[in-house]
Amino acid sequence: MSIFQRLKKFYNASPENRTQILVFLGFVIVPVVGMSLLYLYVNIFWL
Repeated sequence: MSIFQRLKKFYNASPENRTQILVFLGFVIVPVVGMSLLYLYVNIFWL
């Protein structure tokens, strides 16, 4: 079973799990990706 299938099973198990995944994405994954892209943008264009 792949990690995505496990996450989908966890996501569909209950409304609380859906909230946990959305909070994790909103407060951990999205800011890390955004800060990484900003860091690359600044270093490439010397702003």
